[in-house]
Amino acid sequence: MTRAKRPKLGAVLRGGEGTPTSPQAPAGQAPEQMTGAAEKMVQLNVSVPEELRRNVRIRALQQGVDVSVIVRQLLQDWLEKT
Repeated sequence: MTRAKRPKLGAVLRGGEGTPTSPQAPAGQAPEQMTGAAEKMVQLNVSVPEELRRNVRIRALQQGVDVSVIVRQLLQDWLEKT
């Protein structure tokens, strides 16, 4: 027996099918400039409770912001405070 694939969270929130879209850079601006990062990007894996991840993804989709942008900004703010 095969299981049906779950719909993407963004599609469910939008009331349609498909995958969520990434925020678009304003005209003439590269996506790196949106985050202020002109350097090479690397991946950072963080373990969080499933419900926290879900709630963050929902809020990010509602605001049209990528989760990685939110996390980068939070980390940068933390570094500046310490």
